[in-house]
Amino acid sequence: MPPTPAGLRRALLGAGLCWLAGCATAPSGPVDYSGRLAVTVAAEGDRPAQSHSAAFELGGDAHQGHLRLLSPLGTVVADASWEADRVRLETGDGPRDYPSLEALAEDTLGQAIPLGALLAWLQGRPWNGASHEADAQGFRQLGWVVDTHALKLDGTLLARREAPPVVTLRARLDH
Repeated sequence: MPPTPAGLRRALLGAGLCWLAGCATAPSGPVDYSGRLAVTVAAEGDRPAQSHSAAFELGGDAHQGHLRLLSPLGTVVADASWEADRVRLETGDGPRDYPSLEALAEDTLGQAIPLGALLAWLQGRPWNGASHEADAQGFRQLGWVVDTHALKLDGTLLARREAPPVVTLRARLDH
């Protein structure tokens, strides 16, 4: 029986976004970024606001890579890996495959979060897979306002989707 969406949310977001356990077969690969990640989803209708955070390790690009989420004690809570034809999430409930990164985010987080664009955003630039518009603090892309001005100062990226429900993603990179 596949894990329930609520079970996946607890695993992914568990220790606070325990976003993408202990898998002996966790994907290996270079870690391009590590730090803390927080996602807040505003209340909408009958659904209460949600807030999740976790330590993360992220490597690769939109076509091939991995995202590992860690509890405050450093335990791997969830591990996602993707290639051109496969997206896999491994949690304590076992592996689960998805057709795309967007489907993974939608199923596990309950919201569409552009995981494929996140690596480019963490570099302070728009993702080359979609058009963008520059603004004073960064740029707008995929319906998100991406504030990159603090990346060079303290390693903080702030991205906000203003369409309901409002979603705020904050990443603080380790130096």
